[in-house]
Amino acid sequence: MNKSKPARKFKFNPETLKYEDVGKSIRRTVRRIFSFLLYSCVVAVIYYAVYSIFFDTYSEYSIKRENKILAEHLTEIYDKYRKLNEVIMNISKRDTNIYSVIFETKPSDDIFANAEQSSAKYEFLQTKTIAELVLLAENRIEILTGKVRTQSKIADSFQYLVKSKQNEIRYIPAIVPVKNLHVNAVGASVGDKINPIHKSLQVHKGIDFATPVGTEVIATASGTVKDIISRKFSTGTEIIIDHGNDYETRYLYLNGAAVKKGAQVSRGDIIGKVGNIGVTVPHLHYEVRVGGKIADPLNYFFLELSPKEAILFAKASLSKGQSLD
Repeated sequence: MNKSKPARKFKFNPETLKYEDVGKSIRRTVRRIFSFLLYSCVVAVIYYAVYSIFFDTYSEYSIKRENKILAEHLTEIYDKYRKLNEVIMNISKRDTNIYSVIFETKPSDDIFANAEQSSAKYEFLQTKTIAELVLLAENRIEILTGKVRTQSKIADSFQYLVKSKQNEIRYIPAIVPVKNLHVNAVGASVGDKINPIHKSLQVHKGIDFATPVGTEVIATASGTVKDIISRKFSTGTEIIIDHGNDYETRYLYLNGAAVKKGAQVSRGDIIGKVGNIGVTVPHLHYEVRVGGKIADPLNYFFLELSPKEAILFAKASLSKGQSLD
């Protein structure tokens, strides 16, 4: 059986008025191949552009993943730095208060005096890459860790001073006059505050603690009850304790006294309870005086409050623009 031959193609020639055999044209073939290649290139370019917009290449994915890991590591490092820095500043502030109140001097080596100012030196970090920031942050943490060790040694060094002054410390008002006091109950401290009755600025000589009627009030240091004053329609019962060495504390707005004038009291002894004179909300007004001058009681809670708690108390007190009395 004979195989069929491929069909031949003819084209009409208007000049000869005859159909002529077309055959295979090299030019026609080249043109078709070029068209196919051009079409393929256009499709490839469009495909690559679309893929690049919506998908990452392997190298791009690797770079993004590496940057993400570095960014997370940098966040962890800065969080450690922030916590270390906060601990250092709290220790420094607490030590300064202890030295000034108990030892009547300043710390021998205040290595954190310019810690806040130094932060301005790191503006150039904005131009650094994430990897460079990680290295700088780790280096900063090592420095802060060293400072923490140094500060710990400083704290250990004055333990001897604490022991040698232990008897005197008993007579320094260094605790909160109300037990189990929540930070939200802390009112305004020393300074110009708005009087709740007259609605005008007046000098507030102590710190207020908003507490329920009947809350027990304790002596903040050992001493002698110097005086008990009763003003029924103004400040209620006021107890004044002389601690010696020019220290004196005052407790106002009590409903009476659990001690007598001239009595010896120890730190933590109950001296009275919070009353209610009906003019303002029930609260205790507490004052500390050194050499007859008004002192901020916030600086005299170091034996009871941790550095973090002391900062919370200070923030709560400073945010109050109006006193309770």
